Amino acid sequence: MFKFKKQNNKLEILFPKERSRGFTLLETVVAMGIFLVVMTVTMGAFLLTIKAQRVALTEKAVAENINFATEFMSRQMRVVKRDSLGVCITPNNTYETTGSDISFLNANDECIRFFLLNSEIVYENITAGSGSISLTNGGLVAINNLNFTIRGEANSDLEQPRVTISIMAQGAGSKPEAQGVKLNIQTSVSARALDI
Repeated sequence: MFKFKKQNNKLEILFPKERSRGFTLLETVVAMGIFLVVMTVTMGAFLLTIKAQRVALTEKAVAENINFATEFMSRQMRVVKRDSLGVCITPNNTYETTGSDISFLNANDECIRFFLLNSEIVYENITAGSGSISLTNGGLVAINNLNFTIRGEANSDLEQPRVTISIMAQGAGSKPEAQGVKLNIQTSVSARALDI
C-alpha cells in the first residue's frame, strides 16, 4: 500500500517499488482465450447475417419473377373473348385448361397459351407463331406446380368467367439458401367483357 513521509513540512506519498516483469503465462492464455471467444462470436454473427441476406435476396428474386409472370398472365386473361368459331379452343368457350396449361382468344383475336415447361412459366402466341417465351428466370426460380382453375365458363350460369392461378415455386440453384426459399401464390382473374 501507500506510505506517507513528512519531510520539510510537506507530506509525500511513497509508492511501493514494483518491478515490471511483463505478463505471466496464465495472464496471456486467459487474454487470448477471451479474445478468441469474442472473435468467434463476432464471426458467427457476421456469417449468419450474410446467410440471412442471401436468403432475403433469393426470396425477393423469386417473388419478383412470380409477380411479373402473374401480372403478365392476368393482363392477357382479363381481355379474353369468347371463341365462338373454335379458332383457338372449343367453340363457345372463353378459356380452356388442362390444369397446368391454359389457352384462350385475346382481344386481338390471337390464340394465347400459358403452360409449365422445365420448371418455367412459358407464354406462347400461337397465332403469331413467334415461339415460346419464358416468363420466369430458370436460374433464379423453379416452378414446382402451376395450376389453372376455371369458374363461370358456361353460358347458362350467372357467373362471370374467372381463372384462379395457383403457383408453387422455390429458389433455384445449388446453394442451400436458394433451395430453402419456397413461395405459394394464388390469384384470380376475371374477364372484363360480360359473359353474355
